[in-house]
Amino acid sequence: MIHDAACPEALSPPTIAVERHGVFFTSAQWAPESLERLADHLDRVGARALDRLDPARLLDAWSRTVGRFRDPASAESEALRPVLTRFCALSGGGLDAALDAVLGGVDRAAAGRLFTEARNREATRPRPASRKRGRLVAVVLAGNLPALAVQSLLPALARRRPVLLKSPTSEPLFAPAFVRALVRAEPALEAALAAVTWRGGDRALEAPVLERAGTVLAYGDRPAVDSISERTAGKCVVYGPKASLAVISRQADRVRAAVGLARDVALFDQRGCLSIQAVYTDGDSRALATALAAELAERAASWPAGPLDPTRVAAVQQLRLEARMRGLYQPALPLASGTVVVDPIPQFRPSPGLRTVRIHALQDLAEVVPRLAAWQGRLQGAALAGGPAWELESVLSELGISRCAKPGSLQSPDALWHNGGLHPFDALGASSQDAEP
Repeated sequence: MIHDAACPEALSPPTIAVERHGVFFTSAQWAPESLERLADHLDRVGARALDRLDPARLLDAWSRTVGRFRDPASAESEALRPVLTRFCALSGGGLDAALDAVLGGVDRAAAGRLFTEARNREATRPRPASRKRGRLVAVVLAGNLPALAVQSLLPALARRRPVLLKSPTSEPLFAPAFVRALVRAEPALEAALAAVTWRGGDRALEAPVLERAGTVLAYGDRPAVDSISERTAGKCVVYGPKASLAVISRQADRVRAAVGLARDVALFDQRGCLSIQAVYTDGDSRALATALAAELAERAASWPAGPLDPTRVAAVQQLRLEARMRGLYQPALPLASGTVVVDPIPQFRPSPGLRTVRIHALQDLAEVVPRLAAWQGRLQGAALAGGPAWELESVLSELGISRCAKPGSLQSPDALWHNGGLHPFDALGASSQDAEP
């Protein structure tokens, strides 16, 4: 039976059988005392195990494990993917695309580059040999994207830091499955890794882990990450909600841009911090909208939307009705395929989701900067197409945008991406920083 925890067997707490979304699995029942023992074990025993582990063996184990989770025919995928479609509210095609995008960013090549940089840092700034405590990295995960755990786990392992992953109750199964597979590939990791689940916000339950960890990485909505940050002053990096957009020059190939934009909108059903929510262009906005709508329809055939949330459906229907009442151009699309509206009001407004995008026409692409000024610090990525769009990269970074890429690549960063503008290794030396993807 599937289990929502992975940790050294001697430290496993009692379990109960539960059913959620039609899936039966066993759930570990954690108490402050059992979590304290686990955190202490990881920090002491796990750190020593990582120090003794040959980096080449660790990289090989990581690469083989990622490969198995990327392979739809592997035993791990066949057991987990049908379950994840229910917990992540994605279609089968949508989940396959999501996993390939996330895991592709931590494959052997990407992990190898990260390990090389870790080795170079170690040579120039070695970790103090006397530091035996406080190496534990506690990662509090959010539930909006599948496989998010690997993005924090890989840099920590590259820097020889034991890790405790806390999964959300909305999706408690990927992280422990991945950790178990990684331990099978390299048994020495059993003492250094754990993936557990408990309902967030229980301060008494969380206190032993947050106190013992040398670094805390917190993902989630603003109230959740603020709560963790206030209890971990000086050692927490928070990754809260952010939004992304696209800037398309009239010089760009419109069809090619639309193909890429459709991928960056449809991937993860537009729930990621790098999901495009608005497009700015100094070209023909109606023609771009038509091309994007056609590409979204194509994407919907291979990546159908997951179950439609009634609240989001109502919001999108309201947006469509408002657009019709205002006489705005809106290519015909089924609700599940997406919504594209050409909106002459250029202020950035978050999308209600369900692959919904507003396209804003500008006389000059430079006008996008003042239009985004009010969102400074709350933006994450920008898909740029055409020379004049790429000329804005530096000023967009001043607004807090941490990733610029061509359309179609925005949602596929690799392991060295500076999430929220912070190098993944610098995040591990957290000093009460806010990265917010």
